[in-house]
Amino acid sequence: MNSCNLQTAIVAARPFKSKLTCSKLFACMGLAIGLAVVPSAAKADSYTFSFSGGGLSGSGIIVVSNTAVPGVPGGYQITGINGTFSDANAGFTGAITGLQTTSLPSNINPDGTFLPPGSQAAGFPFSFDNLFFPGGNSPAVCPPPAPGDPEPPYPFGGGLFDIYGLYFNVEGGYSVDLWSNGVVPQLGLTYGVGDALNGTVLNTFAEPFSGDSVDVTTAPTPEPGSLLLLGTGLIGLMVPLRRKFKM
Repeated sequence: MNSCNLQTAIVAARPFKSKLTCSKLFACMGLAIGLAVVPSAAKADSYTFSFSGGGLSGSGIIVVSNTAVPGVPGGYQITGINGTFSDANAGFTGAITGLQTTSLPSNINPDGTFLPPGSQAAGFPFSFDNLFFPGGNSPAVCPPPAPGDPEPPYPFGGGLFDIYGLYFNVEGGYSVDLWSNGVVPQLGLTYGVGDALNGTVLNTFAEPFSGDSVDVTTAPTPEPGSLLLLGTGLIGLMVPLRRKFKM
């Protein structure tokens, strides 16, 4: 007979005390697990990512600010990145060495559009803003073209990035831009990617209206503090549990 049943038989005036204590301990364990795991998914500030298409692929972790970007609904600034990138067309694979940093968007128009803070005009081969939209609902951010510009307006939104996208560097002088084309009528949501070597574009895949798309996936990573809380909490609960219900 285990100690739960033995104590119940001896303490007749309190027949449910041991069973209730057992239930409480297991309930506390479940609560500790729930508290440790749920906030990490809801408040994660880092995400695993992977993408592939047109011979271009990459994977790793992005670090995202917990503070929403003013004036850009659903947007958070990407502050760090690591991982690897490959271009089968150019025949190279390298470690991601970090972001090409830029400022937050400014001079946001009343309709929510803005010029990219990192742009081709500043000497980069791609335009970018390094914003991440965990809800997958990036807004349309491209303003109408200037008078005489041959490019049509681009009014589409949707995706984990916006049309400007995430720009990072790869060892060997390479750089990569990963962006969303938004939800294009009759095409749906598509993503694009392009790389460059020392400022000269090498390859791009899935430009807007091309009908192609890069496959992009992300997932929140657990916070180290939450995992530590889970481990220490379970250890703390298991000690009295073993003492209480030792055979």
